[in-house]
Formats: sequence, structure tokens, C-alpha cells
Amino acid sequence: MSIQISLEAKKIFLSWFLDRHQLKRRESMWILNYLLNHDIVLNKVHFVEAAEKTPRGMMMSTTGMSNEPFLFYKNGTVFSDPEQAFHEVRLNWQEEMYIELIFSNPWKSAEYLTVLEDNPYFKWNETISEKLIEEVELALETLSLTERKQNTLHQIDLSLEEEDREKFIQLSNQLKKIEDDLKNEQKKPNH
Repeated sequence: MSIQISLEAKKIFLSWFLDRHQLKRRESMWILNYLLNHDIVLNKVHFVEAAEKTPRGMMMSTTGMSNEPFLFYKNGTVFSDPEQAFHEVRLNWQEEMYIELIFSNPWKSAEYLTVLEDNPYFKWNETISEKLIEEVELALETLSLTERKQNTLHQIDLSLEEEDREKFIQLSNQLKKIEDDLKNEQKKPNH
């Protein structure tokens, strides 16, 4: 983990979360309350996305969400019994635990974003499709060419004001090449 989230920030978040959200399983609330009251265990907890990718994780859903109510992941095996997970947490308190909380509009919650950590077992940028990467690269190339075109047009205006014929011809040739490059970019299939 690159950033260490403070114990105090985790406690503030859990208190906030438990005050405002109702979990689908009451046992999930018990687990979160247990964590809130046991600093040594909470220190080993990381709030992440994609908890299923971790060696030891839990996913808990609030009411109104379409996800499973509760899932516990341990070394590739999935369990749906929160009591089993609770015993796992109590008995193996010295091991890292990754928790994913599913609730409405998490990205609009400063409290949540304060404790959210990158999942070391699942990098978000590894989920970006090749097609999207190509589309972004094409858009960036088009943007770059458009900026170069605008800059060249400005320089052409200056060369006209200065009556610099040689510079005007050079810049006009440069502009023609940029415009050709732009046409070729727009012909690519992702446009």
C-alpha cells in the first residue's frame, strides 16, 4: 500500500457509514462494529474495490443495491456466511483484510474516498480495454495536431504582418502537412 490510512480516518468512516447505511445482513453490521471497536484488527483492514481479487476479502452490500448481501473471499474460495467470516477475522486478526462496501453513490462520499485504497491485487488501469486505449490515443493525437495547426496559423499571420515571404511559404507547407495528418487521423476506424 502506498498510502497508509490512519486508524482515526477508518473509525470516522465506519461510524459515518453505520449511521447512514443499512446493510442487507445484520451480521455485516456486527462485523463492522467489531472492527470499529478493535483497533488492532482495524489497523489491518483496507477498504478497496474488487475485494474478490484479494487473498482475504469481504464484500458487503447495503439495502437497495443489486449485489449479493455478503460474500467472504479466502484464497480463491467464496463463502456467503458472515458468521464464518467473523470467526476468520477474530482468529486471524494479524492478517491483512480487504473490505468492499457496496452502497449508493460511493464516489460522491468524501468519507469513503478518504479511506479508499488501491487494491494491490487488482489495478484499475489493467481493466481498460485495448479499444478504449486506442480511442484515447487517437483523440490525443488529433488534439495535438489541432493545436499544432492553430499555432501554425498564428505564425502564418505573424509572417504576413512581418512580410516575411520565406517564412510564410515554409509555414504554409507545414500547415498543409498538418492538415493531411489530421485527415488521415479522421479516416482511422475509431473516429
